[in-house]
Amino acid sequence: MNSAVIRSRELRRTTLVIVLAIALSVHARALCAGEANAKTSPAAPEPSGYWTGPINSPVPVTIAGGNVIHDAHDLQALLQHGATVIVDVSNAPRRPENLAPGAPWLPLPHAAIPGSLWIPGVGLGEVSPSTNAFFRGRLAVATGGDKARRIVMYCHESCWLSWNAARRAIRYGYRNVYWFRDGIEGWRAAGLPTAIIKPEVETEAPPVGEAQP
Repeated sequence: MNSAVIRSRELRRTTLVIVLAIALSVHARALCAGEANAKTSPAAPEPSGYWTGPINSPVPVTIAGGNVIHDAHDLQALLQHGATVIVDVSNAPRRPENLAPGAPWLPLPHAAIPGSLWIPGVGLGEVSPSTNAFFRGRLAVATGGDKARRIVMYCHESCWLSWNAARRAIRYGYRNVYWFRDGIEGWRAAGLPTAIIKPEVETEAPPVGEAQP
């Protein structure tokens, strides 16, 4: 066996060890942070389905079938090692209703965690069949159809959109779904950089009869 093959195998093993260490750290920190948050800030119980109440209200400290990231630096480390799909599900800005017809409107640039996909509208408690199909299809493309690929969902602090989107991904069958509970505010508070991104929107009609999971 030549030295190049040996080095390649050693590199893969080292990367795997690093990713596993990060995942264990995230899990441990989540347990500790979850206990702390439950004591120091209001937290909502997990609903059995999707949350359909006020979007900006206390959120849970857990998500069944997934993992919660409570520390922005843990998320940064996770993104630096191995392939991770990260999705911002914040709502897109809407043109003000009182704006005169034909008047120019320029929404503010959307700052996000670098490398994020921005898919608005998929974190609502109830979504249309077309939105559900679009989200499912977009995740399939982003992950290369690999249900074991790590996926991180986030939006804002005390916002249910990312919790719902993470729950949706779990129900699609993804086995490594992470929810960044503190959202973009937590990322910025940690002094980490952001990038300006544009939203991805539905462009094609979904298959007839597509149902939500």
